[in-house]
Amino acid sequence: MKKYLFCAILLWSAFTGINARDGFAIVIDPKSYNEARQEVEAYAQCVEQLHHLKVYTVADRWGIPDSIRATLKALHERKKEPVVGAVFIGDIPVVMVRDGQHMTSAFKMDQRTDRRQSSIPSDRFYDDFGLKFKYLDKDSVMPYYYYSVTADSRQHLEPTIYSGRIHPTDAGGTSRYDKLRKYLKKLVAEKQKEQHLQKMFYFSGHGYISESKVARIDEKAAWFEHYPWLKNRFDNIGYMDHTDHNPVKRHLMNELMRTDLDLAVLHHHGYWDTQYLNGMKQILTVRQAKEFIMQASREHIYGAKQKGRDYEKMQKDIKEKFDLPDSWFKDALSDSLARLDSLEGAMEDLHLEDFAEYNYHPNTPVVIIDACFCGSFHKEDCIANEYIFQPGHTVAVIANTVNVLQDKWSDRLAGLIAEGGCVGDIVRYATYLESHVIGDPTFRFTPQSESVDIDHIILTDKTSDWKKLLKSDIPDYQALAIEHLVRKGVLTSADLKDIYENSPVGIVRLMALMKIADMRDDNAINVIGSATQDGYEMVQRQAIRCIASSGDERLIPSLIKLCISNNTSDRVNFDAMQALSVLPKEKLMAEFEKQFDNPAIQYIDKDSVRNIIGKSIKNRATYYTEELMSLDTISSAKTVRFALRGLRNNLVHHMVPQVIRYAETGTDPELQVVAIEALGWHPASYMVPQISEACLRISKNNSFTPEVRNEALKTYNRIHGK
Repeated sequence: MKKYLFCAILLWSAFTGINARDGFAIVIDPKSYNEARQEVEAYAQCVEQLHHLKVYTVADRWGIPDSIRATLKALHERKKEPVVGAVFIGDIPVVMVRDGQHMTSAFKMDQRTDRRQSSIPSDRFYDDFGLKFKYLDKDSVMPYYYYSVTADSRQHLEPTIYSGRIHPTDAGGTSRYDKLRKYLKKLVAEKQKEQHLQKMFYFSGHGYISESKVARIDEKAAWFEHYPWLKNRFDNIGYMDHTDHNPVKRHLMNELMRTDLDLAVLHHHGYWDTQYLNGMKQILTVRQAKEFIMQASREHIYGAKQKGRDYEKMQKDIKEKFDLPDSWFKDALSDSLARLDSLEGAMEDLHLEDFAEYNYHPNTPVVIIDACFCGSFHKEDCIANEYIFQPGHTVAVIANTVNVLQDKWSDRLAGLIAEGGCVGDIVRYATYLESHVIGDPTFRFTPQSESVDIDHIILTDKTSDWKKLLKSDIPDYQALAIEHLVRKGVLTSADLKDIYENSPVGIVRLMALMKIADMRDDNAINVIGSATQDGYEMVQRQAIRCIASSGDERLIPSLIKLCISNNTSDRVNFDAMQALSVLPKEKLMAEFEKQFDNPAIQYIDKDSVRNIIGKSIKNRATYYTEELMSLDTISSAKTVRFALRGLRNNLVHHMVPQVIRYAETGTDPELQVVAIEALGWHPASYMVPQISEACLRISKNNSFTPEVRNEALKTYNRIHGK
C-alpha cells in the first residue's frame, strides 16, 4: 500500500541546512508547481528561515485524497523533522465529508438532498489522522471526492497537524497561476517583515448574536486578555457596528485597507459570495416610513411581474391590506426605480464583484470571518479567496465552508498567533469540520517577548510542558495547557473547578467551563451554575448553552434566576429561552414561583411582570414536547422525521426514554437511524448512561438492520468521546 501511495506522489525536501526540529509540507499539483516554481521555492525557504521548519514539497500527480493523507501521515511519523503542518496549493482534491455533521458547529442538512449541498468540504480529512473514513465515490462533474465518517472512527476532532488552503482559480478573468505567483510574492514579503501585533479591529453585522451590545463590550475586554500589551495604548483596538453607518460597506472596506492594522475579526452573516453587513435602515421620520412602504410595495409588485405572476392582484391586495392611496403605486412598475432599488439593496452588503468595482484591496495581514460559507474554497470563487488574492497585504483568512453557529467561541486561543503559535493553530483548536485557513497557515506575529515553540510542544505532548504552561502568565498558554491536560486525563473536574473559581481571566475561565461541562459530575454542575452569573458575557452565554446541553434539573434554579433578571443581555436572554425548551415545565414553574415570591425581587407592577415571565416560561417549556409525546402514534413519517431531526438542536432530556423506545420498537429502519443519530449530538446530557446502554444493546442485536446497528455504534462512540 505504501509503495503505491508514494509512487503516486513525488516527494522531496527543500531543506537548506537550517537547524530544524520539525517539518512542514507543501502539497501542490504539478501544473501549479511548474507555473510558480520560483515563488513556491521562495516561500519554502522563507518558512525554513523564519520558522525553522524543514519543508517537504509534495507534488500530487494523481489527485487521490487517500494518497495525500497517507503521505502526510508518514511525514508526521518521521523520527526526524516530522511535519507539524501542511498547506494545500492549487488544485488539490476537495474531500466532501458525509455522516460527520456532529463535528460541525451548526450544519444539519438532510443527506437525502443533493450531496454537493449536504456534504461538508473539509480538510480535516487531511489533517486529523485519528478520523476514519470510507471512500464513497468521485463526483461526476465537480472535482469532489465523497467520504463517509465510519462508525468505528473517533467521533470528535483533534487535528494532528494544522493546515491551510491556497486555491486560486480563473475567476474574474485572471489566470489562477498568475494569482498564485502574485500571492506567494506578497506572502514572502509580508512574512519577512516579522511584525508585532500592535493594532486590531472588530466588526459586528446585522442580526448577529441578537445584536447584543454587552457581547461586543465584553469581547473587547477579551481581546485585551489575548493581547495584554495593547492595554493603555491609543487607538489599539477599533470597533465598528453596522448601525454606525447605513450603508456601512465603504466604511468597513476603508478600515481593512488601513496599512497599520494587523488583525481584523468580522462577525456577520455570510454566503460564499457575500458578506451580509447592514439590515433595513432605521426609520426615524414619517417621510422615511412612507418611502420605505412605497419601496417595499413596488419591489413586491415589480418582482411579481418579472416572475410572470398576477402583479395587478398583488398591488390590489397590498393597497387594501395596508389602506394605501393610489398615488403610492404610480411608479411600481418603473424599470429605472427598480434598478435604483436594486443598487440600494446591493449597498447593504459586500459582494465578490465589489473587490474590483471599488478597487478594494485589504491590507490587514490576518482576517477572521466569523460567518457562514465565506470560506467555500471548493467553489470557483469565494469571499476569503478574494481577500488573499488582492494586491493588498492580507495573507491569511480564517473562514468557513458551510454555515456556522453564531454562539461559537470564535476567538478561542487566538492569542497564540502572537505568542509562538501560528494562524493554523487557531483553526486546529476550533475543532469544526467547516473551519479553514485560506492562505498561509504558518503566518504568525513576532512575539512581544520570549515565547515557546507552541507547535513543537503540541507535537511532543509532554505533561511536564503543559503543567509549566498552566502556570504561565500568558492566558492563551494557560488555556491551551488546560485543553491538553484534560485530553491526557491529568486535570480532574476538581482541578477545573479550582481554576474556574480562582482565575481572574475570562478566557481561562471559559476554557475551564468548556472542558468541565462534558464531565457531568457535581463539580461540573457547580461550575455551570456559577458561570451563569459570570462577569464575562461569553462565559455566561456558554454556561446557559451548557444547561441546555446537560438538562440536569439541578441547574434549573440558575436558569430561572437569569429569566427573572431585569437586565440580561439580548443574547443571554435568547439562549435562556432555548434552554427552557428542554426542561420539564412543572419544575421550571415551581422554581419560578419560589424565586419570584422572594421580597428581594423588586419590579414595578410585579404581578404583571410575573404573568409575562411565567407565560414565557410555560410556552418555551412545551415548545418541543407535543410531537415527542406521541411518537408511537404519529402515522406520518414526515412528521416523525421532523420531530426527531429537531432533537439534534434541542434534546428534551426528560423525554429521552420515549426516543429510545421508538428507536428500539419502531418498524421503519430509516427513522430508527434518525432517532439514534439525534441522540448522539448530546454527549453532555444527564441521560447519557441510558443512551449509552440502549445504543450498545442495539449495536449488538442482530434483529436490527445493519444500518441501525451501525448508527447505534457510532452514537455510542460519540457520547463516550471516542
